[in-house]
Amino acid sequence: MQVSLKQLEACVDRYQQWKSKEEESSLYESAGKRAAVDGVSDDQNLEQRKHMLRDFGLEPVDFAFERAIGQNDSVYSNFIETIQSAKQKVGRIVIKRGNTIQGYATGFMVSERLLLTNWHVFKQMEEALDSEVQFGYEYDGSGRPKTPHIFKLAPKDFFYSFEKLDYCVVAVNPLDDQGRLPITEIGYHYLNPTLGKLAGEGQEFVNIIHHPEGDYMQLSIRENKFVKIQENTLWYEADTSQGSSGSPVFNDQFQVVALHHMGVPKRSSDGKHFVDKEDKPILPENGKIDTRRIVWIANEGIRISKLTAHFFAQFPNHSLVKGMQKPFLPVISGNQGTPLETMQTASQTNTDAIVISIPNNALLTNGVVQVTLQNQATNNQSGVASVGVSGSVVDPQLLEELERATAEQSVDFSRCTGYDPGFMGVKLPLPQPGKSLKPLVAKRKDNPEETELKYFYYSVIQHAIRKMPIVSAINVDGDPAKRKDDTERVDKWLRDVRIDLEAQLNEKFYANSGFDKGHMSRREDANYADNPEDAKLFADMTCMHTNACPQVGKLNRSSSKGLWGRLEKVILEKGVSVESGKQARISVYNGPIFAESDPVFRGVQIPMEFWKMVVWRDDKNKLKATAFKLTQVPLVDDINFEAIDVDKNMEFKEFQISIEQLAALTGLDFSAYRKYDTFGKKTKAKKEVKLETEEALMEMLAV
Repeated sequence: MQVSLKQLEACVDRYQQWKSKEEESSLYESAGKRAAVDGVSDDQNLEQRKHMLRDFGLEPVDFAFERAIGQNDSVYSNFIETIQSAKQKVGRIVIKRGNTIQGYATGFMVSERLLLTNWHVFKQMEEALDSEVQFGYEYDGSGRPKTPHIFKLAPKDFFYSFEKLDYCVVAVNPLDDQGRLPITEIGYHYLNPTLGKLAGEGQEFVNIIHHPEGDYMQLSIRENKFVKIQENTLWYEADTSQGSSGSPVFNDQFQVVALHHMGVPKRSSDGKHFVDKEDKPILPENGKIDTRRIVWIANEGIRISKLTAHFFAQFPNHSLVKGMQKPFLPVISGNQGTPLETMQTASQTNTDAIVISIPNNALLTNGVVQVTLQNQATNNQSGVASVGVSGSVVDPQLLEELERATAEQSVDFSRCTGYDPGFMGVKLPLPQPGKSLKPLVAKRKDNPEETELKYFYYSVIQHAIRKMPIVSAINVDGDPAKRKDDTERVDKWLRDVRIDLEAQLNEKFYANSGFDKGHMSRREDANYADNPEDAKLFADMTCMHTNACPQVGKLNRSSSKGLWGRLEKVILEKGVSVESGKQARISVYNGPIFAESDPVFRGVQIPMEFWKMVVWRDDKNKLKATAFKLTQVPLVDDINFEAIDVDKNMEFKEFQISIEQLAALTGLDFSAYRKYDTFGKKTKAKKEVKLETEEALMEMLAV
C-alpha cells in the first residue's frame, strides 16, 4: 500500500523536533521523569497510575506498579486471558469502493455499535459505505486460518472524522453478514478519559494488536517502550507497518492509551530519501511512498484522553456516543472462552485429542524440536509422547511442518548448475533486472552479491517484497530417451534456505486460498536425465516456492485447457520440426507481470498477468524467440476471498507480444533476444496479437 508523503514528512518533523530537544537534555539520563504535560507533575502522575492499577484489580497493585516503573518484567498468567479478551474486539478493516479493495487498516470497537480507526483511513462518510470490518481474522492454535466474522460498516447510522487528531468513529451493522452474530457479542474497549494510564517515559512498555498490511492478526507485546508524551501524542518503539493504522495501543492492563496512526521511517544518511532494510532509497511515485519497503524507527499514537475529550465535546447528547462513556470490564476466566470461540468450537470439542502448536520460528532452526505429552486417558506419566500410544492424536499438520522444515534444511544444492546460457548454441544470458528492480531482488545469505538461485536445469531471480520469482528460466531437452521417470507425481513444496525465508511464500499462505502453486518453470520440463532417479530428483526440485506464483487452476493446469499450462507442450511436441536424427531443444523463460494495481490477498499482492518467452530452432536451424502475455483476471472470481473488481463477462485472454514490449512490462533486460523475435513478421502487428486457438498458435510458430 502507498501512503501520502505529506503525512510521513509531518510525522518526521515532529519526531526530529523531539529528538533535537532530547539531545539537549538526555531522556535516558533521567529515565522515569516526564515532561510536565496537562499540568501534571511526575509524582502526581505516578500516584494516579497506582490509583488506576488498584481500581483495575487484575493483579496485586505493588506488583503491577513495580513493572510500570521498570523494576519488574514479569506478568501473572492471567495476562494471556487478558490478551484473549482484548484481541476479540480488534478487527481488520477492508476498505472498499464497490467491490474494489482500496486497502486495509485496523479498527476496534469502543462501544456496542461504534468502531474507532484513523481519519486517514476514512476521511469522508462515502469512503466507508462499502467497507467492512472482520473480527477473528487470525490463525488458530494449529496454525490454520479461522473463518472471520464480517460486519459491514454503517456510516449512515454514525460517522465522524477529524483530521487534526487523525481519528474516525463509524458505526457498525448490528448483525454480521450472515445475519447470525450480533455485534454486541464482540464487546468493546472502554476509552478511559482520565490520566495515569502510563508511568514514566523510558520505563513502561505498551502492547499493540494489529493487522499489518491486511495480514492475519499480529501482536506486538511488551517490547515496545513508551518513550515520550506530548500534548496530543505518545511516542513508542514498536514493529508496525501500513495496515496497522487504527490499531489500539495498550498498557499492560490492556487499557487503551493511544490510537496508532503513523510511524517514523528511516532516512538515508543525507536525509533526502526514505530507505529500505538494505538502505536502498525508496523513491516517491505521484507523491506517495510504498510503505511495504519502509523501515520504521519509531511510532506515534494519538492520546486517548485528548481524543475522547474532543469527541465527547462534539456529541454531548448523542445516544450512540453515550455508549462509549460506559466502562466495560470483561469477566476474565481461564475456564471460559470468548463468545466467538464458543460459537466456533462448541461442536468441535474432542477431549481425547492432543493438539500441539509450535511457533513457526521454532521450525526454522537447525536444532531438535522435542515434543513431550502427558496422556491422561492412558495415565501415561512418563512425559514422552509416542505416536502409537492409544488415545493420543498428534496433529498431522505439525508433523508435516516438522518434516518440511527438516527437508528444507537438508536440500543439497551442490550439484545444481542452473540455467545454461549456451544451451541453444549461442549465448543467451539469464535476463537481469533493470535499475528499478535491482533494489527489490532477494540476495543470497552466503553471498549478498549473488542473486541467481541455481537449481537443476533452471535458475530463478526472486522478488524480496512480492515473495515471487521475477524470472524463472529453464533449458528443456525433448529427447524421449531421457524421460526415464515414470513414477506417480507427488509435489512437495519447499522454501529455499539460501535466501531470507520472509522473502518467500509458504504453505500457510496457500492453505484454503483457492490458488494453485503455479509452476513458473514446469516440473515436466525438468523431468529428464540419464537415469530415473536423477530425473525424478530434478523434477522434484521445481517444487520450490521461489519457482511459483499464486494462480487459479484454470490458468495453471494443462488439463483445464489453459494455454499457460499447454504452451511448452505444444511447442515442444507439436510446434517444432527438427532435422532427422536430432532432438528438439527449447529454453523457456517465465514470470509474473507486477503492477501497482494488483489486488492484495493475505498481505501479498497477487499478479494478474504472467509472461512466457520461448526460444527454439526451426527445421532450418534458425533461432527464434516468441513472447506471450497471459492473464488470470477473468478467473479469480472463483477465489473465496475479499472480492476483487472482476468483470465476470471478460474472457480468458492470451496474447503474443513483442520482446521489446515484454521488457517494458517486466523491467528485465531482453536485449540479447530481440533479434530473434518472431512477433509481427507474419501479421505485421505493432502491439499484441490475441491467440484464439491452438491452431492460431501453430500458425504463429510457422513464421
